[in-house]
Amino acid sequence: MLKKFAFAALAAGASLLPAAALAAGSPAVGTWKTVAETQMGKFEATLTIAEKDGGYTVDMQEAPMTGPDGQAMPAMQGTISDVKVDGANFSFKRSLAFGDMPVELAYTGSVDGDTLKAEVASPMGAIPVTGTRQ
Repeated sequence: MLKKFAFAALAAGASLLPAAALAAGSPAVGTWKTVAETQMGKFEATLTIAEKDGGYTVDMQEAPMTGPDGQAMPAMQGTISDVKVDGANFSFKRSLAFGDMPVELAYTGSVDGDTLKAEVASPMGAIPVTGTRQ
């Protein structure tokens, strides 16, 4: 009888371990300094992945860019949707207003410790993105 009780207590305790791991959240959560390597040069941004209301959100703030004349360019306006986070993997879609032309981007990536690697599917082809945790 004591063996059955001990086994039941052990099994009950072990069943709590996965829940604790899920409650700790994804390693992707955090603020990342990112660089996208494109045909037009490097684009730097701060990417923030956060937990909210049982799901995840993504915010992206580009570093200020300058035009060919050295003047500051306005920040690109956009929206982020379809955020998915599964363990160290993440994906989301980003719609940008690039002048009068809308641009649709699809991000997929993963994190390993303090390193982020992603790829952006864009109308110009795949764009590699790297990042470091801030």
